[in-house]
Amino acid sequence: MLRNEALVALELRALSRSCWLRREMLEALTEVNHRCLGLLAEQALAPGSQGQPALRQVGELWRALDERSRWQAAACPYLLVDACFGEPQRWRWLSGLRVNDAARAPCASFFTVPQTAAVARTVFVYAWSMVLNHPDGAPMVLGIHPDCAGLLGACTVTQAHELAEQGAGWLRPRWLKRVRLWRQMLVAAAQDDMATLERSRMQGQQIMAAEAWDADQSRLRMCTGPGRVPGSSAAN
Repeated sequence: MLRNEALVALELRALSRSCWLRREMLEALTEVNHRCLGLLAEQALAPGSQGQPALRQVGELWRALDERSRWQAAACPYLLVDACFGEPQRWRWLSGLRVNDAARAPCASFFTVPQTAAVARTVFVYAWSMVLNHPDGAPMVLGIHPDCAGLLGACTVTQAHELAEQGAGWLRPRWLKRVRLWRQMLVAAAQDDMATLERSRMQGQQIMAAEAWDADQSRLRMCTGPGRVPGSSAAN
């Protein structure tokens, strides 16, 4: 019931903004986010987790969410965790390209608790399904770079599961350095403050849109080369 209430509220807001996210997409995304928030709460209780700045500052809020508040926080139109979706250099090995040692080196894992592997599978398979079935919306939902989306979309479902096993260490909360946004969202969800919760969601969407635009511009510059713009032709 709590899950359905959160979904209905999010769907009504999405419809009021003519959002492209359909109900089945919102439902799947909310369930993935709910699992991710559970993972964050578990990690906040793990020994030694206070060494992570984000956990020191908002870990208590992740732990304090009751079931209703967790569904409220989960019901937003973008994924609440990242898996290096904006770092194409980490993904190029999927295409067999040679990469330097720095790109191949594993990044420090944020999550260390047993639930990490299962949640990582959920995140990667959801992301794989999104880039296959809704490629235009994937950047706004996942924050995924076009090159990463292309490589992920070329995977089979078996390969997507294998990627989740290898990339579980890439998983981390989205916007680790934007603690204020996390705090605003979690407090609003806990207090059932829907106006503030909606503002935090809108701010998150604006950030996702800006990041997607930056990724497109960077890719465009790489494709066209310095000093050229799309549609231009060389002088005769």
